Amino acid sequence: MRRLGRRQLFALGGGAVLGAGLTGVVPAADPAASSGANDEIDNPKRGGQQVVWSVATERPAAALTFDDGPHHVLTPRVLAVLDRYDVPASFFMMGHCADTHPELVAEVVAAGHEVGNHSWRHLNLADASASETRTEIEVGARKIEAAAGVPVTMFRPPRGRLNEAALRVLAPLRHDVVLWSVTRGALDWRSPAKVAANVVSKTGPGDIVDLHDGIGRWTFDPRTPRAAELLDRRLVELEALPRIIEGIREKGLDLVRVSDLLSSPPALKNQAR
Repeated sequence: MRRLGRRQLFALGGGAVLGAGLTGVVPAADPAASSGANDEIDNPKRGGQQVVWSVATERPAAALTFDDGPHHVLTPRVLAVLDRYDVPASFFMMGHCADTHPELVAEVVAAGHEVGNHSWRHLNLADASASETRTEIEVGARKIEAAAGVPVTMFRPPRGRLNEAALRVLAPLRHDVVLWSVTRGALDWRSPAKVAANVVSKTGPGDIVDLHDGIGRWTFDPRTPRAAELLDRRLVELEALPRIIEGIREKGLDLVRVSDLLSSPPALKNQAR
């Protein structure tokens, strides 16, 4: 198995499971390799998408990404900060949220940001059936595209985990699987300064930073204590965002969209760090 930077792509339970926080750019597994009589995927031989944690490039740039939105409280505030600093970003949206708040999806696109698919209902795809996986990916993409008015070409699995069925669904769609190489840090951190310092210290050329403008599965139970706790965590990230942007720029890095990183010269892009 090819080495993927600091950690590895690994297999569990007979299917491919991708662990969050890995680095590198590799071709996705050939979906035809494990096809059988019970396959639910049409035309599984049209692979070619990439699984991306970071991009090995000498270009002084990194990407900010936001998951789980759009959210009526968080997304407008994230957009305001990005606009203030003139920073483009990539938003990996839940299809349900895009369907609920199409006006926010339109605002994201109008501001020059790009959108990706973060599934329909934020199920953990490592535990999902093949039919559930297909629904999460295809319905999510359809709802996001309908609200955005632009094609979706990237997918980020909830929790950074997916199964073999997901790769097989994504192959004919030719969607890149985009994970991340930098996060906020420990989930219990409540200090925006600490979150910002962690992100800035770990971000270098080609890194993909994972932040949030939504609350994931708790979108469906927004009045619960767990949803309130998660919203508070997102608000810490939001408060840290200006310091993150300023700190990354002080390191001499531009902030670009994921697609901009992926457009780096192939000789650099396809090398693991």
